[in-house]
Amino acid sequence: MKRFFDYWTKQTQWWGSKKLEWWAAHVTAFYFGGSILVIGAKFDELILLKLNEIGDLAAGVFGPLAFLWLVLGYIQQGRELRISSESLKMQADELKASVEQQTAMVEAQKKALENHERSLEPLLLVRYVGIDDQGGEHFDLFEVVNHGAYCRNVVADFIGKNLALAGIQVVSLAKDSPQRFRATGPLPYRQVWKLQLTYEKINGQTSSQSFGMSKRASNGRDTYVVIEDKGFIDDIDA
Repeated sequence: MKRFFDYWTKQTQWWGSKKLEWWAAHVTAFYFGGSILVIGAKFDELILLKLNEIGDLAAGVFGPLAFLWLVLGYIQQGRELRISSESLKMQADELKASVEQQTAMVEAQKKALENHERSLEPLLLVRYVGIDDQGGEHFDLFEVVNHGAYCRNVVADFIGKNLALAGIQVVSLAKDSPQRFRATGPLPYRQVWKLQLTYEKINGQTSSQSFGMSKRASNGRDTYVVIEDKGFIDDIDA
């Protein structure tokens, strides 16, 4: 009984593995062969038929075959459209993946460029040194030290209310090499003002850093308080 069951299972799998075209071709051959046999058996009657009757016979015989292949054509067309649709979907998925990959590459390049730009930025620290006496005139003396990348064409501007001391040249700043410069005019007391250092980086781009300061007098000596609030510094205008 098991062998019988296995046999029919294999037969079912074999017949089920055949494509629709295979079945259509064999049905067509079987139908056409059967039609030939029937026509051959009735050949004596066939030659007595009129032309319109022969046409009706041909239409009746081959009509089912034409309908069969018409349906098969629609099925085949639908199958090809489905394959084409799946292919287009795969192409769209590949294009989407490519766009996502390109976007990731652009983001990575952007971050690398930002990191490179950051590495070219100097790290400036400013401190007040004291009074510089020049022929009886007293000037406030400052010192700037760079702990970052080299910069050149450094210009210092003092900006504040009723204060505009601009275009003070500072020597180019190498790393960890302090340079001194002085204010070219008096700086007001008890008023917050901004010291802006503009410079040219080694890539040729111009940038600046600002330091908020306030001048105080303590025990007869001038002192300075550095304001590190970036937002507060940016609000200081002349």
